[in-house]
Amino acid sequence: MQASGSGHRDVLSQADAEARAARVSNTRYRIALDIAPGAETYRGDVTVAFDLAGTGSLFLDHRGRRIERLEANGQAIPSPDWTGYRLTIPAEVLREGANELHIVYENEYDHSGDGFHQFKDPEDGEEYLYTNFEPYESHRLFPQFDQPDIKASYSLTVTAPSHWELVANSRETGRSDAGGGRSTWTFETTKPFSTYLFALVAGPYAAFRDQHGDIPLGLFCRKSMAKYLDTAEVFEITKQGLDYYAEFFDFPYPFGKYDQLFVPEFNAGAMENVGCVTHNEMMVYRDPPTENQRRRRAEVILHEMAHMWFGDLVTMRWWNDLWLNESFATFMSYLSMTGATRFTNGWQDFSTAIKNWAYRQDQLVTTHPIAGVVNDTEETFLNFDGITYGKGASVLKQLVAAIGMEGFREGMRHYFRTHAYGNATLAQFMQSLEAGSGQALSEWSRLWLETPSLNTLSVQWEADGDRVTSMTLAQTALDEYPTIRPHTLEIGLLRDEGGQMEITAIPARIATAEAVIAEAEGKPRPSLVFPNYGDHAYAKVAMDADSVAWAKENIDRVEDTLLRQLLWSSLWNMTRDAQLKAQDFLELVNTKVVREPDITVVESVLGQASLALTRLLPDAWRPEQAHRLFETAWTGLQAASGDAQIIWARALFGAAESESDLRFVASLADGERTVAGLNVDQDMRWSLATKFVAHGLAGADARLAAEVERDPSDRGSRAKLAAETSRPDAAAKAEAWGRFLGEGYGSFHLTRAAMGGFNWVHQRELLAPYYDRFFADAPGAFTRDEMAFAEAYFLTLFPRYRVDEETMARAERLMAEHGANSPLLTRLVKEANDELARALRCRRFAES
Repeated sequence: MQASGSGHRDVLSQADAEARAARVSNTRYRIALDIAPGAETYRGDVTVAFDLAGTGSLFLDHRGRRIERLEANGQAIPSPDWTGYRLTIPAEVLREGANELHIVYENEYDHSGDGFHQFKDPEDGEEYLYTNFEPYESHRLFPQFDQPDIKASYSLTVTAPSHWELVANSRETGRSDAGGGRSTWTFETTKPFSTYLFALVAGPYAAFRDQHGDIPLGLFCRKSMAKYLDTAEVFEITKQGLDYYAEFFDFPYPFGKYDQLFVPEFNAGAMENVGCVTHNEMMVYRDPPTENQRRRRAEVILHEMAHMWFGDLVTMRWWNDLWLNESFATFMSYLSMTGATRFTNGWQDFSTAIKNWAYRQDQLVTTHPIAGVVNDTEETFLNFDGITYGKGASVLKQLVAAIGMEGFREGMRHYFRTHAYGNATLAQFMQSLEAGSGQALSEWSRLWLETPSLNTLSVQWEADGDRVTSMTLAQTALDEYPTIRPHTLEIGLLRDEGGQMEITAIPARIATAEAVIAEAEGKPRPSLVFPNYGDHAYAKVAMDADSVAWAKENIDRVEDTLLRQLLWSSLWNMTRDAQLKAQDFLELVNTKVVREPDITVVESVLGQASLALTRLLPDAWRPEQAHRLFETAWTGLQAASGDAQIIWARALFGAAESESDLRFVASLADGERTVAGLNVDQDMRWSLATKFVAHGLAGADARLAAEVERDPSDRGSRAKLAAETSRPDAAAKAEAWGRFLGEGYGSFHLTRAAMGGFNWVHQRELLAPYYDRFFADAPGAFTRDEMAFAEAYFLTLFPRYRVDEETMARAERLMAEHGANSPLLTRLVKEANDELARALRCRRFAES
């Protein structure tokens, strides 16, 4: 039976979910899947058992190709009411109490990175499958009640090629011969968990196994990637994390075995499927990784592991509390990383990566509360952002500073004891924290979790000669979001005298617009005052004029690494806010960062310099400033070794824009010029080859062909497509644009890679026809069911190479005409225009 087709989007509203959850309980799924190698489809046979309250029809979520048989309580339903997304069971075949539905169906594999994704390895032709379901994609695999608060147990059997590895949420309990080179796997019935956490991974994966106490551990990746997987370090981090969390939460790992799988064409960084975590294959490093990359991989491993307790064991009731999952896992990953692994400088990375992401998101016009209203699953998609992850984690860090680690830990233990294998809300989470800490937190929750935007902290101080006579800590808020919040922090007083630096940290609390810091009175006159020393507060920092002047002259002399990093971040925020000219920030980078000893600071500042160069400077100034940054990178590279050498080399290849600079780095890639110890890795080579093609340089085709031969992997396939669409050729652009919204390039990830190579600022005249085409074709992109495609279309093809009022007006018109039907389009346009307005302000300020 084919779907009737209603034209509606595949969306579940909170109202429908709440109504269904009030009726459905005690849910169990028995799932049998039949997988044939190389096929375009797979078959499924599922039995859904549940208890039902009340009368009336009931719907299941099911997105598939064909339903072959549907029975309800033993009664056949020959003509199912099925829209292609929603399968409605008529009231007359249902009964109060126990019910059982039986559905036999056929589905197509997905090639979008969501659902049941199918991938063919271009290196060896092998087929790999995996599932990815958050927030609302599990019903692509089998019919179900796809919402977080209808938890269920799952009994799974799968028939597949015998030489494959099959990994699911629970342990394998049996395997039998199915004939024809296939076997049937049976898996242990699971404990209850939400549908979006169901997982199945299948294919000829390379498998690595270990044991930690009574927990079996597994690592899996494609056979062609096995030589790159650092199993020793991943297993080590895994074991350290399991021990840390079991002790911290006073609750042992709840799901039996723990497998981690590195999968291709994955849309996110990782996914916390129960006992079957999927990771983006980018964390299997084909090129030598830096310590920063290894630390960030450790954070992801620990983040997903934290979800086994917070998210999987206890799950939010609805997606408005998504932050309960993500903020907590982010905070706990850094806490455990610094407390249990060799990456003891994790909070420094938290500051550069997580908090700066949050600060940027929270200053956009689309800012929202950490805990807000989410009307449906489509809106959920929009909230996987820097506020849900970064701000939420930063606020938890601030809360721990206020109530103490012991109170926080006891609150978490209370939470898991109370709600294990169930669902919980924000109110219940706060009740547990209050029980653990003994403090009332309802007002804290209202101010921090239920209001948007952020405060700015500053210090006003006076001195009489060499002593401070008064100091006041102040906070401000935007007129649109006037909330004043409680902050627990330290004020850093740095004194530079005779070439020696001393830092005094003064504990401070502020809950109103101003707070007098009496402890500062009588202290030696500081050279610099920093209101968020130690980075405990979540707030922007506005330094006084004397402190700014001192920092610009002496930032490279500050011995405290975290303070140095925070000062760079403050100067960068001043640049983004048009308080420091972009060219002046770049000059600071060019003169100071080559002497920076910490690679995390170097990498962060060079990333900010790249954004200043490409977004905040007038286009006419870009070539000169790009070459200046290129020269700085070359200076840094020649003096560097180890990880610093990799970071400076990446910056050198990234800054190369002119033909002379591109040919200079080509001489490094080709071995004509050498730097002792430097390995020009494949990502650098692809960057260079693509720029040669995009700039139409002599020898571009030969260079591209050489990289294609050097890298026949899926990475190479994506890079080749990006290079091809970057060609400064009208016919190449026309062919590419036709395929973007037509047949595509075989999978979402290949199509996205091709789109990513299309726009170049120096090709503005060539791209002129596609300026209009972007706005004309955008409505079609956003009427597709694949939100990931619509987002990729906008983010890769929006004409950011034009920073002008006309582009903002065109985007506003697009939103006005089509945004009512697409929250995603509305949000993307608002954020793009917000960034354009910021860029325009900064460019005008630079020219003033």
